[in-house]
Amino acid sequence: MSTTLNAAIESYLRTKTLSRGTRNAYRSTLRKWGDWGGGTPIEQLQRRNIREFLDWVHERAIVQEGTNPGRTANKAREHLRAVLSWAWEQELIDNLPRFPKPREQRDVAGRHYLTKAEINALYFATHQMARPRGWDDPIPVGRYWRSALVTFFNYGVDTGTIWKSTPCHEPILWRHVSWQPQSPDRELKEQSRWG
Repeated sequence: MSTTLNAAIESYLRTKTLSRGTRNAYRSTLRKWGDWGGGTPIEQLQRRNIREFLDWVHERAIVQEGTNPGRTANKAREHLRAVLSWAWEQELIDNLPRFPKPREQRDVAGRHYLTKAEINALYFATHQMARPRGWDDPIPVGRYWRSALVTFFNYGVDTGTIWKSTPCHEPILWRHVSWQPQSPDRELKEQSRWG
């Protein structure tokens, strides 16, 4: 009995506990598969079929003026690979087809993100920050900014969870940064005149 990619993805999504956004991303890949005309059952999929589909996804992203077509094709590749690996584990297919190599992509998703070089430049610039007028704290202001940069870099989206300032999966942005006390579990309340 042949299994369509649609049935395989729906079964995969039922067995996994994934977030709504991740489920939508898998369904988006499935819609692309349908638009491409992928009617081949998963038992008959070969590397050639997968490569043609991923090339089509990449070309379509370029035509639609996507900001990162390589990333779009690689996400579709990741989704197909996850579903087909699951199908192989469930013995729905006899062997896992070979996948083409991932496409080159930009590491950042949008224009508002900083590159590693820019983050490094900011980090080292904090060593040269002058003491603001009226700053009587023995700790230099640059040290606070260095700690914020390290936290943002290492924890990214979950920074708001760490500081208990935003819900779990909402990214913290620079406009959210304030030195005013907002943490509900903090005993000592200090006000900063410097923002």
